[in-house]
Amino acid sequence: MSRPSPAEARSQIVDIIDESILQALDLSDSLEEERVALECQDTDALHAVVVSKNERAEKLGDLDRKRGALCQEWGFTPGPDQMDDLISWCDDDYAIGSRWAELLRIAAAGNTLNLTNGAIIRLRQQQFETSLSVLRGVTPGSDTYGRNGEESGDFSRRSLAEA
Repeated sequence: MSRPSPAEARSQIVDIIDESILQALDLSDSLEEERVALECQDTDALHAVVVSKNERAEKLGDLDRKRGALCQEWGFTPGPDQMDDLISWCDDDYAIGSRWAELLRIAAAGNTLNLTNGAIIRLRQQQFETSLSVLRGVTPGSDTYGRNGEESGDFSRRSLAEA
């Protein structure tokens, strides 16, 4: 495919970025819903939001691949400078640059939300493992194997039925 006019390229990329912004905002909403479900330990809500979150993330990935493929077809080398090069070539009214900056801002905020959710999951897992250790009669956090791969010798584990 030959390179389109700057105005045509700008129009196509703006459409993709606008749709990406909508998907990224929806993904951020899903991440917020996920955090609430994690904090409330609502497994039904959590399951529903994870499905929604994955769908939005997949759509966002598809749009990004489409954007990257178009840029590459137009002769812009893939990599961190691809959008800067495209913007330099055809973004005389900063229509692409402003939208791209907004998309990156939303993505960074979404990443922060995702990291927060991951921390909540790790904390819940640690709490669960601690409770399970207490029920089994072992010291919470004790490893089964030592540094050299040797068994730690802590075989005082009891079945849950015995606890």
